[in-house]
Amino acid sequence: MSIAEIAFVGDEIRRINADTAQGQQSTMVQHDMKQWALKEGHWPQMDYVHMIAAHGVARGWTQEDFTGMEMPHATDS
Repeated sequence: MSIAEIAFVGDEIRRINADTAQGQQSTMVQHDMKQWALKEGHWPQMDYVHMIAAHGVARGWTQEDFTGMEMPHATDS
C-alpha cells in the first residue's frame, strides 16, 4: 500500500466511525444562555434543565400548546 492509500483508508475510517460534534449554532446559544443566566443571577445555582426553559421563555422561543409532535394538516386548495 502506498502512503496515499493508507491516508485514504484512515480518512474513511474516521468518516465512518465519526464522533459527535457540537455545531456552531448550539455553541452560540449556550454562550448566550450563560451570559443571560449570569446577568439574571441564575448561574450556577439554577438547575440546567430549568435554565434552558427559562432562557427560552426570556427569548420568546416558546409556543403555547406546541410539543413538537404535532402533525401538519394538508389544506384543500
